[in-house]
Amino acid sequence: MMKKVCMIFIFIFIFVSVLLFGCSNEKKDLKGDPGLDKSEKIEVSSEENPELVLSVIDNQDEVNEFVNTLEINKWRIVDTPSTSTKEYIYKMYQEDTVKLGEPNTDEKGLKQIATIITYKDSPYIELRTKKLHLYFKVPKDVAEYLSNKENQKH
Repeated sequence: MMKKVCMIFIFIFIFVSVLLFGCSNEKKDLKGDPGLDKSEKIEVSSEENPELVLSVIDNQDEVNEFVNTLEINKWRIVDTPSTSTKEYIYKMYQEDTVKLGEPNTDEKGLKQIATIITYKDSPYIELRTKKLHLYFKVPKDVAEYLSNKENQKH
């Protein structure tokens, strides 16, 4: 009898866990800000030749304009776009944080905080940060902005 009760309890626990996980995995807005607004420099390269930097956006006004144009609050989490071809890579950098006990020097290096990968003729992007690796469907105007060659050559 005890074995039957334990098995029923385990079955219910697994069922509820799967149900809760499934509900929390619905397509929804990006609630947690990935911190892209803290970017100070953006390097753009193509997927074909990721080592060749096509352009650098390091003027703070241009960086802010770029981040605002992304309309992050309208991104929707999606599954991996399987048939899409990667197009551009946007590497975003910010000034490294001075940690407790380290000397506060004026020469702080920039560290990469995020990477956005766009897909050719597609409203999907991939966002990689230190803690996240997610795929999003972005508004059509954002996808067009990120895929516009004019934006990659400054």
